[in-house]
Amino acid sequence: MTKLSESSEFTIPLKNLLALIGATAVSVYAYFGIEGRLSFIEHEQAMLMIEVEENDTWIDEWKPPSSVEKNIQRVREMELKIKELELKLQFLVATRGR
Repeated sequence: MTKLSESSEFTIPLKNLLALIGATAVSVYAYFGIEGRLSFIEHEQAMLMIEVEENDTWIDEWKPPSSVEKNIQRVREMELKIKELELKLQFLVATRGR
């Protein structure tokens, strides 16, 4: 069995050495490209979540103006009065026929 020492020699063809260096360079470039893209996407997601939470808070805290609330209440009252009048009319029509 051969022993390794400081004077041991190692030979590799230049073509293979250049291919290893090139593959390493491409791998490092791809890694940092992917890492940068992931960081960007994570940052965008965090910003969108903040915006969604702000919108959700606004929706939860939103209240229509008082004039709108008053109009809604008046419309509801009018609907009840109309229903009451319809029932009275149906009763009158039903009792008139007797």
